[in-house]
Amino acid sequence: MDASDLYRFSGRAGRMTFALTQIGVFTAGYVFLFLMIVLTGAGDESRTGVTAWSQAWVMLAGAVVAINLIWISLAAAVRRCHDRGCSGWMLLFVMPPLLGQMWLVLSLITGPGAPERNRYGRRPSSFAAFEPLPTASPVADLPKSAALA
Repeated sequence: MDASDLYRFSGRAGRMTFALTQIGVFTAGYVFLFLMIVLTGAGDESRTGVTAWSQAWVMLAGAVVAINLIWISLAAAVRRCHDRGCSGWMLLFVMPPLLGQMWLVLSLITGPGAPERNRYGRRPSSFAAFEPLPTASPVADLPKSAALA
């Protein structure tokens, strides 16, 4: 997965990819917000060295970062919807305050994706790391005469 995959809305994303992307977006947003607060001098009563131009540049940078983080988060959620076999427009169900967030958690984070290829593409490779390995039956390994005894 490279950086351009973060911005695309097509394809599918497994549970782990979706969760790690959302955690990364939240962490990056939190760190950037902290830096914005420090750079704009919020909470500093003397406001020494803080000009209108410096605040404007920080706000412009904040807008650019916020748009990127929202885009990445939305793209990951759409790809996760695709993995569940539904359209990305299903994210409109997140709009109602309490029920929307419950649907998001229950469906996108905990719900398994479609195990086979669906109309949005092949199964993401992140599934392979979390599936149990096939185990051979002890009876299948025995010769037929020993298995019948």
